[in-house]
Amino acid sequence: MQAVDLAQASNIITWNRWFLTVLGLWPLKVNQPLFIFFSAYMTIYCIMGVGHLIKHFNQPEHIVANLTDNVLFTMILGKMLICRRSCEIMAKFLKAIESDFLTETYSSIQEKMAFLYYNHIALIFVKVSMSLTAFSATLYYLRTFFENWRAIISGNFSYELPYPVHPFFEIKDTHTYICICIYLMLAVPIIICGYAGPDAFVLSMTLHICGQFAALSCKIDNLLKDRENYQRHVTSIVSRHHHLITLAEILENNFNMIFLQQTLGTVFLLCLSLYHIIANSEYGDGTNVIAFMLYTSCVLSTILAYCYIGECLITESAGLRDAFYNSNWYNNPPSYTKLLSICITRSEKPLILTVGKFCTLSLNTFTIIVKTSMAYLSMLRNFM
Repeated sequence: MQAVDLAQASNIITWNRWFLTVLGLWPLKVNQPLFIFFSAYMTIYCIMGVGHLIKHFNQPEHIVANLTDNVLFTMILGKMLICRRSCEIMAKFLKAIESDFLTETYSSIQEKMAFLYYNHIALIFVKVSMSLTAFSATLYYLRTFFENWRAIISGNFSYELPYPVHPFFEIKDTHTYICICIYLMLAVPIIICGYAGPDAFVLSMTLHICGQFAALSCKIDNLLKDRENYQRHVTSIVSRHHHLITLAEILENNFNMIFLQQTLGTVFLLCLSLYHIIANSEYGDGTNVIAFMLYTSCVLSTILAYCYIGECLITESAGLRDAFYNSNWYNNPPSYTKLLSICITRSEKPLILTVGKFCTLSLNTFTIIVKTSMAYLSMLRNFM
């Protein structure tokens, strides 16, 4: 039964591979032409977004609408570039964790269950976040057509695009309008795979490390009671501890800029999307209210998940300290005591994820983000 569960645990890798492969960003098999194509598409989109912003610079409501969409698309482009830069090191990371899905890696059921707990959380997040993002992105794209459905049927409608962008030419006929809408439709899968895909990958890999720390705590409790093979067990545990620290530092060093842009972006996107919900509810526009509620849910759930995994990493890495201390390390020969005391000392400083090296990613950070966003929302409502 445990072997089956561990085999299924590797599904988290499969799910991540599906979505990152779409953009050519799967670390073990990078598709450079595909990545260049989507990067070029996103760059052109952002340029058209800036054009729309410049054109409507004196109209506050258009500026708000523009930033609501284009801050998100800028974040997606940033995530894609960061992921591409990190592909080589993350390929080594994925190779390093392959053995974690093998039954023989674990010496007890407690270790397996500790790991599977975090694996299950990661799998739930990937499935829910991808489904929510897919539904939200699709509805958000179609909302303009839902609003203008009657006008579209009668043939008397303005050429309002699904996203606030200004093409490099004027739209003067229906054929051109349809072509631009089809072009913009490509943004939907990019949002799904480019926004939620990198998030799911980073989150699931961090939770994987948390699960391994939890399993190591169980291993310490079990193995250090075996006095006959004490030296071998101590060496194995110290080596494993160092290995997990290295993996956690890889994630921190390569993705702290994603955490930074996600944090800053969430402050503005949460403020802007909530403003749209309030404004559209006053006008009785149900379609837009639902679309922006889903939009807000995606943004809020993503930053909450980031803060949650940061908290989990702190908790599990610091939890090793108690596991080492409870092993009666001080009653052992000096050579072993020295090794374990070094591990205890290292565990005093928990591993963390940071927001661009500025502050720690934790649940306390989440409350600060929400409070800051609400303050900006209050200012925006007074201004508008």
